[in-house]
Amino acid sequence: MKKLFFAAIALLATALSAQTLQINGAGATFPYPIYSKWFDQYHKMHPNAEINYQSIGSGGASASSPPAPFSSAHRTVR
Repeated sequence: MKKLFFAAIALLATALSAQTLQINGAGATFPYPIYSKWFDQYHKMHPNAEINYQSIGSGGASASSPPAPFSSAHRTVR
């Protein structure tokens, strides 16, 4: 939750005011209502920023990303 918020703020801070910035993210369903309110309020204050968050469930990001290079699936047990 904090990582997404701070990443969005960092990206928005570096964007030029004449450009439209679109940030896409996905994650847990539970915090979606508060995220939605925050993003709406931020968009009202910064009309050039668009934040698109898809609530796909907390396991969705894990299922869509490749396994870590040193996960247990890649280890050889002797």
